[in-house]
Amino acid sequence: MRKILVLAIAAITFSFAANAQKVPTKVIDNKGTIKWVLDSTTAVITKADSTILYVTPTQMRDSLDNFVRYADTTSMLSTYTNAADNGLTKTGQKIQLGGALTKATTITTTAENFLAITGLQPGSNTTDSVMVIDPASGQLKFISASSLFNALTFGNGLTKTGNSVQLGGTLTSSVTLGTDATNTLKITGLQGGNLSSDSLVVVNGDGTLKKVTAESLLQSGSESYTATAGQSAFVVPNMPATASKVYVWRNGAKLVVTTDYTTSAGNVSLVSAIANLVTAGDQIEIQWVK
Repeated sequence: MRKILVLAIAAITFSFAANAQKVPTKVIDNKGTIKWVLDSTTAVITKADSTILYVTPTQMRDSLDNFVRYADTTSMLSTYTNAADNGLTKTGQKIQLGGALTKATTITTTAENFLAITGLQPGSNTTDSVMVIDPASGQLKFISASSLFNALTFGNGLTKTGNSVQLGGTLTSSVTLGTDATNTLKITGLQGGNLSSDSLVVVNGDGTLKKVTAESLLQSGSESYTATAGQSAFVVPNMPATASKVYVWRNGAKLVVTTDYTTSAGNVSLVSAIANLVTAGDQIEIQWVK
């Protein structure tokens, strides 16, 4: 009888063990251990049913949706990345740069920690755009290369026609070109001119270019005087100090410069030996050329 009773109990126990099942729900304890949740109708828990499974943080991160999160595990799981946005994209276990920005984003750089992009390919100055920075906000924007050039203005001797800038136009301020013995200024291809109608280019003391007529370039003058006895000094209007040639005649006889007379700005002076020969009524004629 006792033997029959033992067999009956064993059969009942085997029946409950065979019916014990794990439901899909899993839980995590505060040590990160994953455990199966058994069906509440199961009367007997077998060794197989109570198996404890251990997982790595990587496995835990990729399977969070399959776990029931308890309050004591929430803070632990929050340190693992489960999503990426605002310019980042998560694919599987990899997070890469790329994606739509979801908020205004600022990247701060310094002289030491700067932003560099290498490997950029050559672009087109007619079809591509140019990156610009808003000086107030630092926001990156883009404009077409053509609009950047069109925004430029040219003047003071430069003229812009379409996409071409050429020398030519009205000067709006003084312009100085510095030259030296090595770096000279040359203009080739100049055509032949006419002294009777064309002007000459001259340079004043500060290097400013000006134009004069050929007639004005060659300056000259002539004055006649009726001398008094012994007169030695004669004032010559408009005769410059730089007159290269001064000719003096006394009664038609040409005098010799330095020997018979000297000159200064607007003045001719006869030496004493010649002045002593001058009598009242002598005709003194002075001509000068610059």
